Parts: sequence; C-alpha cells; structure tokens
Amino acid sequence: MVLIGVADYDHLPPLPAVRNNLDALAGFFTSAPGWGLPSEHCTVVTDPRQSSDLINPVRRAAAEATDTLLVYYSGHGHLDDELRYSVSVTGSRQDEPWTCLPYAWLKSVLIQTRAERRVVILDSCFSGQAHGLMADAADTLRVQVATTGAVVISSARHDLPALAPIGETYTAFTGELLHVLTNGIAGGPAEISVDAAYTHVKAALAAQGRPTPDRTGTDTSGALVIARNSRYRPNTSAAVPRPVPGTHVQALAKRLFPLSADVRSATRRVDPALVSERVEPTPVGERYDILSPLGRGGMGTVQVAYDRLLDRRVALKSIQLHGADEPLERQVFWSEVRVAAALSHPNVAAIHDVVEGKAGRFFVMELVPGIDLRTALREGPLSPDEAAEAVHDVLCGLEAAHQRGVVHCDVKPGNIMLTPNGRIKVLDFGVSHVIAEEGRGPLHRGDGTMVGTPVYMAPEGLLGQLPTPSADIYGAGVVFYELCTGQLPFPVGNIGEIMSRKNAGPATPPSQILPGLPSEYEAIIMRALERDPRKRYSNATEMRAAIAAALYGAN
Repeated sequence: MVLIGVADYDHLPPLPAVRNNLDALAGFFTSAPGWGLPSEHCTVVTDPRQSSDLINPVRRAAAEATDTLLVYYSGHGHLDDELRYSVSVTGSRQDEPWTCLPYAWLKSVLIQTRAERRVVILDSCFSGQAHGLMADAADTLRVQVATTGAVVISSARHDLPALAPIGETYTAFTGELLHVLTNGIAGGPAEISVDAAYTHVKAALAAQGRPTPDRTGTDTSGALVIARNSRYRPNTSAAVPRPVPGTHVQALAKRLFPLSADVRSATRRVDPALVSERVEPTPVGERYDILSPLGRGGMGTVQVAYDRLLDRRVALKSIQLHGADEPLERQVFWSEVRVAAALSHPNVAAIHDVVEGKAGRFFVMELVPGIDLRTALREGPLSPDEAAEAVHDVLCGLEAAHQRGVVHCDVKPGNIMLTPNGRIKVLDFGVSHVIAEEGRGPLHRGDGTMVGTPVYMAPEGLLGQLPTPSADIYGAGVVFYELCTGQLPFPVGNIGEIMSRKNAGPATPPSQILPGLPSEYEAIIMRALERDPRKRYSNATEMRAAIAAALYGAN
C-alpha cells in the first residue's frame, strides 16, 4: 500500500486536510479493524517535491506486491488543454502541466505489477480557480485512469466546489470514506468491500449536496474486502440499501426507451409537426449541412445539422429578433454566445461553435439524444423518486450556471432532456440572462418579447422584475410538481389570470392530487413555490441538497 498526499505547495493553495487524510488512513490500515498491515507494507509519502519522489515508492510497491496493491493520492489535480490528467507535487504550478506528474506515468507502473487486485483512489481537486478546465471531462478521465485488473475511484465526476471544505478535518471524499471504514454500515455484511464502501460514500455525499465519486474497473478488485464492518449484527435483518444516485432516472430511461442500447443511442424524437418541413441538406459555413428541423423557440428555430469536419450530428439554433435593427440583433446574439459558451457541465447541453451563412446565424450545440420531459409526461406522471432525481440533476446544471452568473429564465419540462442512457440535460440557455453585477444591469430582450413561459415563471418575473437565481428555483418547483402529479400548480390561462392566481395564494398541495407523495417531497415543492423569493431556497445547491437528503437518505 502506498498513501501519497501533497498538502503544502510552493505556488498553489495549501490543503492542510490532506495530511490528516494520510495519518488517518495509515492508522486505519495498520490497525486490526483494517488490514492489520505491518508498517513496512504501508508506505506514506508526504509532500513529494518532484515526480521521482512520488513514483519511485509506487514502483517499489508494485514490484513487491503479488496479491493486492492499493495506491491512494490526495492533493491538487490538473488537466492540460487536451484533458490529460496529472497529479501535483509541491513545486507544481497552475498553468504549467509539465511541473506535475502525468497519470499515464503512474498508470504504466501499475500495469506492470504482479498483484492480482489493484485499487487506485484519486482524491484530488480538479476544478475552478487554481486548475482550469475540468467540467465535462468525466468520460475522458475514466478512460485515462482505467488500468487492467484494477478498480479506480475518483473523488468527483465533474467540476464542483468544496472538495476540501475549509475548517473540516478531512477532504470531503476521504472524510466520508474514513467514516465508513471506521464506523461501519448499519445492517450491512460482516465485511465491507471496496464497492460497498464506494456505494455508501457516494450516497452519503449526494445527501449532503457534495460532489459524488466515480468508479471504473473490474468486479474482482471491487469485491476486495477493505474493512471489517463494526456495525455488523448477525441476527438482524439487513437494512434496505440507499439507492445509488442515478438509479431512478436510469430506470425511467429504460421504461421510455424499450429498445436495444444501440438503437436507443441513435434515437431522437422530432416534433411531428416539423416532419413535413424536411428539406435537402443546406450548407451553412464551411463545415455544416442543415438536415432537418428539430424544434422552435421564442428566439428562433433549432435544426439538426451534420458537422463534416468531426463527422457528427449537431444542433443549430438560430436567432430571430423580429423588429430589431441589425446592431441590436448582433448585440443580443453575441451576448447569448458568451452566456452559453461559459457553461460546461454534464447536465447542460454544450455549445460547440458559432457559424454565420446565407441560412442565418447559429449556435452550434450538442445534439442531445432522447426525449424532453414534456413528451415523457404524455405517458403519465413520473414516480415521485424519478421526478425527484430528475429535478436534482436539473439543479446540478442550474447550480453551475448560477455560479457563472447565468439565470436560465425558462426552466420547464420542454427544456429538460432525458437521454437513453439516463442522463438529464438542460437545454436552451439561449434565453438566459446574466445576473446583475454591481454597477451593471442585466441584459434585456430587445424586441419586447417575454423571457420565459408564464406558467413556469416566478410571480416577480410576471410583474416585470429582473430575473435572479430564485426565479429558476421557482421554475424547478413547478417542474417537480408537474412531474409528480401530471398537473401544473396553477391552471393555465392568459397571462393576467396566471399572474392573479400566483399572487392570490399558495398552490394546491401536490399530495391532494397524489395522496401517496412523500411529505419530504411536498415540503420541498411548496418551499420552492413560495411567492416571496426570500422564503424559497437560497440557491440551487440548497434545494438540490434537500432533494438528495430525502431521496438518498442521510447518515
């Protein structure tokens, strides 16, 4: 076993919790409740100054191990411009990837070991201010870290804050891992496997609204016993395990896409009203061909196109501001480009490019396969747990947007896609507003059209107030209500009627429509639908954490 941690840096923020991680893990694995390892078989590497200080102990352990090899790393992680993952040493710099140790070097050592079972745990912060790009790199990272015969666990799938919370003894992921190892799992088996610990840690972090880990690798290494379960009681019935995040949305996808995986991956439902409008491919710019219409929105049309350069289908979203002069139209368009391009998150449809041609001016966006939740509702309401998990994932995307100063302004089932593999994607940030900064007001629609859909809009938005993140919280509450009950909290009517009803009193509690709705979900919905923005959840993170606690359970 090799435990590596970098707590102090020459050029990066210190991570004091990392040293606590190492001390606690070493203490556990050399103790009787853990593996009872002799000290000579547990190598602790603290604050390596150069790559050789980090990789040489791993090489020695890999050469000596025959049965099991566990390698743990905690510290700053880095991605270069090509999304290649590296781990840091004390001399690493933020924008100089050559000062870090490429994971590929470490992986090459792990491949050569004779150990039949290998476990690699990477608890590193990839995100934000110090480290540049990480969002949407999960799949790339999974491929890079995979090692034959090994289980690899990373502490987070994508770019989220609070991986090393200030004031806490341990980093978020390792703290939960230590809790499981030392306190056990109530109602669990006598021994805790790597996969059981991973599942429990993932659910616990999700319940707290924190980044959840990711796993890839073999079942044999995942079944490795990592600890004795101190809470095992042989004569008690096993507790019902908490669901793994993603379980319910994936079940929904299987129900709505009853086809083979290959067929489902290519499925994309198109608005039937647009089928008759199909035309011959129309070139746009130097690399795109428009293939067929896909949908319409308040700002223009969305069409399926073929990207000749990258051999893939994309979505082209046009901008049409009727009655606006050209300078204003360009101003709004480029404002939307900046808003959309700033967002990179697994639960947000990505923007790839901008193109102008005879056919118009377009965003080139990710073509998301699947169906929108408005279409899914035609089959009937979702189960409460499916609805809760879908809204949880929507809030993940909104959280990322709000952190970058963007309000969606039109959160509704028609702008939420469910992919065949069970992923939720929020569409159409093209009507987004930038959150007002000090001394700078938000952007306004130049042609006088309304931003958003009245039945999903917050009361203050209908009254003409500027959009804030609280407006998206309200929209998420309406969506949650509708997915559970199949009905809107306020009857549909003209704008005046909708405004009057929303300001007259609270919505009908959803349990009156769906008597079996869990009380925790109703409380979340009703709080999100408060008329006074100050009484709603303060941000998307808070609402997401409330759903996670109700859905996945708390420790």
